[in-house]
Amino acid sequence: MNYKYKKEPQNLKFKFDITNTNTINGPNDIFEIFICNKDNKEYIISPNCNNYNLDIFNLLDNKKILSLEGHKNHITTIRYFINKNNNINEYLISGDIENIVIIWDITNNYNIKYKIDTKYGSYIYSCLLIFPHNNNDNYIITSTSNTSDDNDKSATKIYSLNNGQFIKYINNTNKNEIYCLLSWYNKKNNKYYIIHLASNKIIINNLLEDELYSELIKKPENDHYSGFIYNRNNNDYLCSSSWNGYINIWNLYNKKILKTINTNNCHLYHIIEWNNKYIIVADLTNKSFKIIDLDENKIISNIGEQHTSYVRCIKKIYHPIYGESLLSCGDDKCIKFWSI
Repeated sequence: MNYKYKKEPQNLKFKFDITNTNTINGPNDIFEIFICNKDNKEYIISPNCNNYNLDIFNLLDNKKILSLEGHKNHITTIRYFINKNNNINEYLISGDIENIVIIWDITNNYNIKYKIDTKYGSYIYSCLLIFPHNNNDNYIITSTSNTSDDNDKSATKIYSLNNGQFIKYINNTNKNEIYCLLSWYNKKNNKYYIIHLASNKIIINNLLEDELYSELIKKPENDHYSGFIYNRNNNDYLCSSSWNGYINIWNLYNKKILKTINTNNCHLYHIIEWNNKYIIVADLTNKSFKIIDLDENKIISNIGEQHTSYVRCIKKIYHPIYGESLLSCGDDKCIKFWSI
């Protein structure tokens, strides 16, 4: 889980398909990969577009070992989380187009811990689990692409992971379409924040206090579909992708832009950090993913010609046989495996 990627990602080559039934209903986390702390094995979670189950594959041999039943309609997001305060409790959180969120307890044989009707007015595209080290409670965070004056239908919501009960709405979120959620621990003030990658702005709110930490805007703005946080020289940075082809990197402490990378009107979706030098981003309409050199601030490779439709989601993993690897998925419903 803490492996440092060293190889050159522009050398990634297509190997094989994992499945061709993955969901297409979501902008970023439409499948998940993780190394289970319980058995130290690598797994892929694929929301099945035919029966709405979560299919679990063993990455070593690509065999489906389990199919989790619980959703009654198309799944829009699936993410894995582990409580790093004890490195024991592992969970999946998934949401669907009927605005149902399910927490799956991996530690307890993938049993459903909670099934929450969020009552949103539109799709759920992202959810979070947060395990603060300075608090006795743990939290479920849900968001929606819906906008309205009604907080219940549109605002980001916080629930308790301890008992499943609703806690509060997050201010300033009901009028913005939210596509991706990230959690951030600010080491300078010892507080937790939720980063909302939204339409035309990025909103950063305190987890429990009514504090708007910042609204990050760098014109020309558009829909922010994905992002990640990384640390360099004791500074935390947010790297985000957007529909209009810009990748923006922000210093989260001084709230200023560090750099902007222009991919010339590519429609960018899921973005990940490969290592300190490279990032990889899904290029929707070109049915590919791009390798970007952070030192040179430019695209050095465009890898594609395998997906037959839009590419939305990419994730890296260290494969027990193939080593440093990447998985990609899009509207052709195929999860494809790439390796160096």
